[in-house]
Amino acid sequence: MMTFWQRARAVWLGLALALAAPHAHAQTDPSQLLERLRALPGVTSAVQASTSIPGTYFYRLTFEQPVDHAVPAGATFQQRLTVLHRDVLAPVVLVTHGYGASMSATQAELTHYLSANQVRVEHRFFNTSTPNPPDWSKLTIAQSAADLHAINLSLKSLYPSGWVSTGASKSGMTSVYYRYYYPDDVQATVPYVAPSSHGIDDRRYAAFLSNVGPSDCRTQMQAFQVAALQQREAILPLIQDGQYTHLGKDRALEFAVLETPFAFWQYLSEASCSQIPPASATPAQLLEFIDAVVGIEFYGDATLDYYGPYFYQSATQLGGPAYEENHLSALLRYPGQDVPGNYPPANVDKAFDASIMPAIEYWVLTQARRFIFIYGDNDPWSTNAFRRMPRNESYQLRVRGQDGNHGASLATLTASERDSALAKLRAWLGMSPKAIDASRKAAAAPPPARTLMREDRTLR
Repeated sequence: MMTFWQRARAVWLGLALALAAPHAHAQTDPSQLLERLRALPGVTSAVQASTSIPGTYFYRLTFEQPVDHAVPAGATFQQRLTVLHRDVLAPVVLVTHGYGASMSATQAELTHYLSANQVRVEHRFFNTSTPNPPDWSKLTIAQSAADLHAINLSLKSLYPSGWVSTGASKSGMTSVYYRYYYPDDVQATVPYVAPSSHGIDDRRYAAFLSNVGPSDCRTQMQAFQVAALQQREAILPLIQDGQYTHLGKDRALEFAVLETPFAFWQYLSEASCSQIPPASATPAQLLEFIDAVVGIEFYGDATLDYYGPYFYQSATQLGGPAYEENHLSALLRYPGQDVPGNYPPANVDKAFDASIMPAIEYWVLTQARRFIFIYGDNDPWSTNAFRRMPRNESYQLRVRGQDGNHGASLATLTASERDSALAKLRAWLGMSPKAIDASRKAAAAPPPARTLMREDRTLR
């Protein structure tokens, strides 16, 4: 690990190189940029990789992080991140992943609209960004925020212009928590569909689902759930073979049926109500619908192990929804068990801290500055949207209609709302006239599709 003076010298050197480098040269010399990235404090490796995004270079990095930021001289791990480079003087979009991060050259919607550089950071305890052995007590939102802070401090010496953090779903939550601990690291934050839950069985979600959409659609969904559990013995043999040792196929099926209404409104819309199978549907048809909406394979060992860090965080700090069980009480074999503490990792203490989320909510409401929250009106997660005050230059935009689900984005807002949001971001980031011109040209072109990645789908 670098000493303090080595880190200070590297930061100074990186800043000097960034400020002294001619503008065009920084855009056209990828090998020199690679050496600058390798020289940044904390960076332990950097390699250039291919990109098909015009006008960009792409790099994969590893960054040395303390397992416990309170003990910087203690054990460390290697955290993965990527850099999509356009220009050292362009703004930076910091994508604060809540799960694993893709190591391919892709850009977030906001990166496209701002014609910006981009830094994607994989969340600690996912993929290879994991301490060995894993100390689960160090998987906290404060430790994750400190990871992002260290990366921000290091890369700012190369990218001195304005920074904006963003993320969707749990990644959006991560961007909020990061600002709570380090409010001045970035100039603005754009969280997409980021909820704030109260406890591990927040009843507000069930209340939302009891009123969303047409009443006949809700009635049809409940009838489907009853039919699926009544026919569970016929459905279970139809589930493809796989490892279900964590939950067992029977419990996995029951949890999937419980979560189907939530997932339906999370990803679909009223237009899909006609696709809900009738109570007379065959076991195969019932399972096909469950697979299409929830995905029974989600409850298999491989997927649950991958998302174990998320379940741990949900059980200890983040919380999650309670699912409506009353209309199914006579058919349930595992009532009240679909809570994060019953998911991996096993044999790990998961005491819930009920103090941190209310503290963050209060900070967002009273002090958070320059946030643009984006939600979908029919997305169950949006019922627990963060409240904010416009006097703090913090705003909430909501997507309505068929697009108002967990895929809500800048692209699905009205044109006037989108243009207003982008104008605010350009001003907050202090973008130069040249950067503003590039951003406006990018905003006039169709953005890359913000399809929900698997990481977004599994926020439950």
